[in-house]
Amino acid sequence: MLYYLTMDKRLTKQIIIALIFLGMITLIGGGTYLIRRPEPTCFDGIQNQKEEGIDCGGPCIPCNLKYDPPLSVADTPIFLTNENDRTDVIFKITNLSQEWGAKSFPCKVIFTGANGEKQEFIKYGFIFPHEIRHFLVSNIIIGFEPVAIKIEILKEDIAWEKPPSGVNLSLGDPFIPSNVRIVEPEVISGSSYNVYTFTKTLVPGMEDAEVFNLQKVLSLDPSVYPQGEITGYFGKLTEKAVMNFQEKYGIRITGEVGPQTRAKLHELYGPEGSQAFTYTFTFNLAKGDHGDEVLNLQKALLLDSTVAPLGSITGHFDDITEKALEDFQLKHGLSVTGKVDADTRAKLNELFSYSAITAERPEDQLEDYEASLEVKGDVYNSTPYNWREGDVIIVLCDKDKRPVSVGTTALEEIYSEQTSSFVIRWRDPLPEDISVCERIVNINILDSENAFLTP
Repeated sequence: MLYYLTMDKRLTKQIIIALIFLGMITLIGGGTYLIRRPEPTCFDGIQNQKEEGIDCGGPCIPCNLKYDPPLSVADTPIFLTNENDRTDVIFKITNLSQEWGAKSFPCKVIFTGANGEKQEFIKYGFIFPHEIRHFLVSNIIIGFEPVAIKIEILKEDIAWEKPPSGVNLSLGDPFIPSNVRIVEPEVISGSSYNVYTFTKTLVPGMEDAEVFNLQKVLSLDPSVYPQGEITGYFGKLTEKAVMNFQEKYGIRITGEVGPQTRAKLHELYGPEGSQAFTYTFTFNLAKGDHGDEVLNLQKALLLDSTVAPLGSITGHFDDITEKALEDFQLKHGLSVTGKVDADTRAKLNELFSYSAITAERPEDQLEDYEASLEVKGDVYNSTPYNWREGDVIIVLCDKDKRPVSVGTTALEEIYSEQTSSFVIRWRDPLPEDISVCERIVNINILDSENAFLTP
């Protein structure tokens, strides 16, 4: 009897110890889980955010965006052979959503040959709400002669996002290209001078038309670039010349042409400051509006008056301003509405944006060894944000409005309510009577990592 009592007490004690040990493990494990568990999100495959379905509805994206995304291919893709015997593809995507844009999504570009050969490429892009956006896949090598091309949107990988606060896309594209113009080489007689505009970061190893101009301006100072070789290739000699230039003017010595070095180059070799009135218009305006945009509209209309100056600079869009605007529209062959619409705004920017004032200056000179043709222009950022990067795409058409070539260039450090200049150059010969038929600005405002604060 005593033996059994002893066994019961021992067993009870073991059970208690085991329960205590198990409780400690449970507490430690539960605490670790609570500390390390991921926050519930709209993209974890769990219905934990008051969704109507898994990761859709409620506070998450609408279910139709997830299960029936409103993106589709618009028109027939165009593919062109560029100057490097590679292929450029241009296509358009439509987003029917009024509120949501795609911060990122992939498209599959499929080429088919005459004998059934296939080759695929993936292109990532973005699109704003209720927009048709152009996409470019450039410099691709295809191992056969393509006879057909197909675009597939990989809808399961779309990352949806709403535009940031303060950006009103109902007013149109927030990035406004202006003063886009074609410059062709010409022989300049007599004593002339060149004005140079540098638009991108130049680093060793680059081969670029802007490297030609960099070498030309550096060679003007033998103490900076005594060799004076102008090749268009950013080699060791050019790097050393840039470092000499930076040391001479108290710029941080990197051997690369960044924002500070570009600013000094523009100060020394860029267009001279103009005292003429310059302004880039960004909004639709009508009678009853007021503010700085109206004030600058009145300044422009007084300068362009057909008979005599009308009105005064008040910042209030009154009857006299409306009449002056109608005269302006009549003079320039625009629809006479008395309102600043897209066409009127484009004409105002053509006449009064900064680059329009300097368009006829020697900065538009192009030498034939530099390029066969170039397209210059400006992009105005009307948003309240600064953006790290973007790009500009220019499509050239022949006299029959058929696309014949496409070019692109990067934009960097795109500041709020400021204008960024761009230059795109072509080296191979192009047909006569070339015109710009598409001007596309790609700056992803849906990606918060693309925004930055002014230093």
